Amino acid sequence: MKKKKTKNWFSKVKNRLHFDTKLNKKKAESIVACRENVKSHCFFPFIYFEIKQFKLAKKKLQIEQGLNLDPYKTRKIFYSCHSDSYIFSYYNELLLNKYEELIMSEGLDCSIAYRHIDKNPKGTGKSNIDFAAEAFKEIEQRKNCYAVGLDIKKFFDTLDWSILKKNMCKVLETEKLSDDWFQIYKILTDFHYIDLDEILHCKYIKSNRRAFWNNDTHSFDKICSPKTFRNIIKNLPELIKNNKEQRGIPQGTNISGTLANIYMLDFDIKIQKLINECSGYYRRYSDDILIIVDTKEMLEKILQIVKEAIEDLNLKLSEEKTICCKFIENECFYEPCIFNPTVTSGGELQYLGFTYNGKKILMRDATLTRFWKDAIRHTRSMVLNNFYNNRKIPIKKIYGLYTHLANEESEYGNFYKYVRKAQKIFEKDFGFKEKVGIKKQLSNNWQILHKFLERLKKKHNIPDEQLKIPKDVNI
Repeated sequence: MKKKKTKNWFSKVKNRLHFDTKLNKKKAESIVACRENVKSHCFFPFIYFEIKQFKLAKKKLQIEQGLNLDPYKTRKIFYSCHSDSYIFSYYNELLLNKYEELIMSEGLDCSIAYRHIDKNPKGTGKSNIDFAAEAFKEIEQRKNCYAVGLDIKKFFDTLDWSILKKNMCKVLETEKLSDDWFQIYKILTDFHYIDLDEILHCKYIKSNRRAFWNNDTHSFDKICSPKTFRNIIKNLPELIKNNKEQRGIPQGTNISGTLANIYMLDFDIKIQKLINECSGYYRRYSDDILIIVDTKEMLEKILQIVKEAIEDLNLKLSEEKTICCKFIENECFYEPCIFNPTVTSGGELQYLGFTYNGKKILMRDATLTRFWKDAIRHTRSMVLNNFYNNRKIPIKKIYGLYTHLANEESEYGNFYKYVRKAQKIFEKDFGFKEKVGIKKQLSNNWQILHKFLERLKKKHNIPDEQLKIPKDVNI
């Protein structure tokens, strides 16, 4: 059977809005292949922007308890220019290969993020769905057990540079980083960045992100030439900011995920050994930790050791987010623990975007809420932008994005495809059968979108010629 071809360092570099454009492979290789080139390479500042994620739990607390909480979680994203990205991607491949060799020699299978883990002989990689299904199957097979989900607070933002450097040397099997590796380390710790909105709105650019999209090449043009960029910075030096925290690395580069895994190496070895001794189950997906054991006594012991091991790394757990569950004959109950002594009625384990209570597997409510907030916002934008520019509204695209009408061959990236995939993996691949109710959670998606379009059409007096809404269909 032919194995699926995986992406190499060159193809992993995405087109982004920056001060340069993508290179051909020959040019990229000329940059990355020579250590002297990397050592003396002049890196651009990262471009920085924020992603705000709606948190349903915070919104509920805000409403029920009258707390002054921001219902949005802010993720700081940094991305490099294309020439720098090729370097990060190439060196990530080198570092990841070394990391894989080391964890194989240590017998570690707990670190599951930022790696390609084969799902089948074809070389198809596992996804968060597979990892969640494996964990839920572990609980189902044990029947009686304790499961706890932990979260590391501000993970990427608080990585200790000295620990990161020490572990990089360990993985690379060297006492001291070579000049090229030290250059990578230095750029990713004491990093500089430019806020995307600030550079686009400065007096020398005065534009927006959409203006740089090239429909012919289906990619972004560069913001400006390197020469123009240097002139802008000469006149507006305040645009460049640096990492003042003396800790942390940028989240969003081609190498950040591997560095985060390497940082947790000693922790993984320690906790995996402890879990193996008590025949438990341990997985770490970036900053999300899952532990499953058979007794409460063992759970409390492990949680105390986890807390101490996290503190040894100069990190902190988000103890208020800790979810501890007790499963009895595949029925779930919330259980008090040292991090979260309060218990509410009911019980369900949340892991990697899914919930499991022993009887039903569903997507998290927050995932669906976020989907519909994005769907409504994007649909409104598409409809009104085309309407006011006197263009035909792409109704086929809208229904292809946000309803069941998109089939497997759809040209549009579709959340419903993800739902189908999750339903299949849990139901058939892992044999949960009637326990899986994921697909039914979107059973009314047509009606929600249909009603929204009707209201939008009526409110803005959009004629039928521009927005012809199809008749209802059975799902």
